[in-house]
Amino acid sequence: MKKEVKSAWGTAVLMVLSGGISSLAFAPVYFWGVLPITLSWLLGRLNREISFGKAFKIGGLFGFGLGICSLYWISYALMIDEGRFMALILPALIGIGLLFGLFWGLSGGLAVLFPIGYRRWLAFAAWVTLLEWVRSWFLSGFPWNLMGSVWENELGVLQSASVWGVYGLSFITILVFSAPALGIKKRIVWGGAIGLACIAAMGYWRLYDTPREDVFGVRLRIVQPNIPQTLKWQPKAADDSLTKLIRLSRTDNAKITHVIWPETAVPFLVNWHDDERLRLMSAVRQGGTLITGGMRAVNPDERTVANSLFVLNDLAEIQYFYDKSHLVPFGEYVPLRGILPLDKIVPIQSDFVAGQGVRTIRIPKAPPAGPLICYEVIFSGQVANKKRRPEWLINVTNDGWYGMSAGPYQHLGMARMRAVEEGLPVVRAANTGISAVFDGCGRTIGTVALGTEGVLDTALPRALAPTTYARFGAGIPVGISLLILLFSVRWRK
Repeated sequence: MKKEVKSAWGTAVLMVLSGGISSLAFAPVYFWGVLPITLSWLLGRLNREISFGKAFKIGGLFGFGLGICSLYWISYALMIDEGRFMALILPALIGIGLLFGLFWGLSGGLAVLFPIGYRRWLAFAAWVTLLEWVRSWFLSGFPWNLMGSVWENELGVLQSASVWGVYGLSFITILVFSAPALGIKKRIVWGGAIGLACIAAMGYWRLYDTPREDVFGVRLRIVQPNIPQTLKWQPKAADDSLTKLIRLSRTDNAKITHVIWPETAVPFLVNWHDDERLRLMSAVRQGGTLITGGMRAVNPDERTVANSLFVLNDLAEIQYFYDKSHLVPFGEYVPLRGILPLDKIVPIQSDFVAGQGVRTIRIPKAPPAGPLICYEVIFSGQVANKKRRPEWLINVTNDGWYGMSAGPYQHLGMARMRAVEEGLPVVRAANTGISAVFDGCGRTIGTVALGTEGVLDTALPRALAPTTYARFGAGIPVGISLLILLFSVRWRK
């Protein structure tokens, strides 16, 4: 009996460790070579006569380790104000682990409803894919570190996201890297490896066949001020921060047509303080445009504000604005306020007000753009207005909350994934980094390193024709997964 208990505990610890080791496949390491070991071992534990409950436990422990180890950096945001949030660090990490554990546990439990062997292997890949899609909208959605994200740094394989998106890449990843559990000498293992190589080869052909073209007459400057998060909300430091942004923007800017600042770069209510807004005139040359993140007074009487992106002309007049619609739970608002005894992380009195959803806005002397604030860029298939398609995506963010951790690298990788999925260039301005520009194939045009102050001057790449994924979205990988499950059921009969 004692040996059985010890064996059960040993297996549990190994499953958590296996999930944790799998986190090495994500940014910034991208060592996806661990996945054939960890995923095939996971499927090997599932590919036997076990109950739904035991399979749920196995998958859940794997997901728990994966969630905590790949998103450890969430605790950094709580350390910014240790007096208020230090006690929440451990519960937050456990909560992330449980969230990942829930979906991986369900994937394992539902997979064992199918017969052992090839059918269970196919079902497991399909269930992981479907439940990752569910995670993208469940409880407001958190599609961070989907399995397909391990290919963000491999441009050849990444090109296939233009057809089936990150969810399709998740299906391929699970299918190929868990196949050794069926037997290393099986033809299916080598077939998967060859198939993956073919996907990469076709991707590199797409890169070769798609030369980069730039928009005529547009010259961008992305400003990365590198303002520490500990100073970001201090009134005494606000004036110095604004002075730094203006200095970086106006230096040698004779050829710059559009200057882009990060999320909440302006330290005052942009639409409410007209006199202070006049200072922003000096950030751009005559005829230039400033695109910046800032807070907008929605209803001054009720002290309600929105996290917004503004387009200002050279007279500091507001031409267009966009309010962030996908707010961060516990960061920008508190779910079930009045019931949960918690406060949000951003230190303003009221919750932010959500905007009206994905929009396309006009940019003077440039193509229309799709604005995305902070983590709105992580939601696959939800970044571009399908009725009025933009020609580029602007992502302003403040990853200063997460310090010198894996978080900013993972956030950057997902922005690159969106560029390939939509065939649209992504221009990203981040407070502390990593600021970057990607073309519609995900090729890096330029970056400003994490934790550095600087600017990135670049042309604006032209948009590609709408990709297959841009037209059909997650319907392709979700449909493939459902067909696989249906096929497995009929095969069983």
